[in-house]
Parts: sequence; structure tokens; C-alpha cells
Amino acid sequence: MMLVCLSSMGLFLVPVEAADNINLQAGFIDVYATGRFSLDIPAGEIKAAKSSFPLEAGEVVTIKGAYSPFSASVDFGLIAPNGRFYYLNSKDGSLDGAIEVDERGNYTLAIRNNSSVSISVSGYANY
Repeated sequence: MMLVCLSSMGLFLVPVEAADNINLQAGFIDVYATGRFSLDIPAGEIKAAKSSFPLEAGEVVTIKGAYSPFSASVDFGLIAPNGRFYYLNSKDGSLDGAIEVDERGNYTLAIRNNSSVSISVSGYANY
């Protein structure tokens, strides 16, 4: 069953972008393994989950989220063991995507607000 789910996810994989090492500011997302998140993120800040989770190379993390104001630019993604931030960008108020990791290690869910106003974000991640 798990192989069927993972193979079907492969049809919906979205290319990810990577930024150099990320500088985390105060604030956390309260999410573990699979769960919902709901938080406010000030302008120009990033918030990360309180804990990381282990993934093997080739595993997929699904992220679905919505935020307001809809016009904001928001990055939903994972901070890799090497500190790089792999993310999916949204500029229309919602995101439904997946990130496949290419190396084994502990990853941390993070959301970055690229806009000049505070945003409210909610959704869930499955890994």
C-alpha cells in the first residue's frame, strides 16, 4: 500500500528551489511527523518546526497550505541536514506540493514569508 501511495505521489512532484544556508529567527511551527500547522509569520521571517525528522534518500514530504493575504510570496519547505533550505514557492494563497529528498538525514519543516506584511498560514505536512 505504501509503495502505491509513494508511486502515485511521483506524479505530483514539483521541482524545488534551494537557497544557501538559512538563518533561522525566533519562532517555531508546532508540527511532528504528520500533522496540522497554524501560525502567523511576520514580514520577512522564517519559522521552523521544533524538531527534525529522519528521512531516507528518495522519500517524499507532502505539504499543503493556505495563507492570507493571498498576494504574499511564501516558501514552504525543508531545511536539510547541511542547512540548505529546499522549498516550493507560492504567490496565490495556497500550496499543494511535494518535495523528494536526495540524501539521508534529519530534515526540518520551515515556512518563509517573503512579503512585507505579516501572514497567517495553516495547513499540514505528511512525511
